[in-house]
Amino acid sequence: MVFFDRLLVTLLHLRLPLPHAVLADLFEVDRSTVSEAMRQVRPLLTARHVVQPCPTGRACG
Repeated sequence: MVFFDRLLVTLLHLRLPLPHAVLADLFEVDRSTVSEAMRQVRPLLTARHVVQPCPTGRACG
């Protein structure tokens, strides 16, 4: 996935809590690709104060 798609899939998941499988179907990729994209983009959004950091002890994405 190009960066714009990774960003879009992450924002969609944050705003409309769609399951990873649904997002994978929308973007025609594997579910693991969606999960990896979110793991890459979420820290960038957190650093820019777009989203809040993940609570301690809880998985994000």
